[in-house]
Amino acid sequence: MAVYTIMTRKRSSTASPISDLIDAVMDGYITWREESAAVEAAYHAWRRASPNQRTVAFDDYFAALDREEQAASEYRRLVELAEAA
Repeated sequence: MAVYTIMTRKRSSTASPISDLIDAVMDGYITWREESAAVEAAYHAWRRASPNQRTVAFDDYFAALDREEQAASEYRRLVELAEAA
């Protein structure tokens, strides 16, 4: 499975609330995209799994789908907050 890292940057202590919200939206987007990539990798691993490993591989795929759904929901929540701001 691929390993992804999130780049963080040092921020000024005087950042505005809207700037914080924009950063949160971007972080949410990156997290969602990383989880989407993890779903694709888990799916391919499941499809390539040997018969005796398919159950475990499917469980990994299903867990990746759950994480992607949670990340997508959080990203949506952040976008809605930003739209309302």
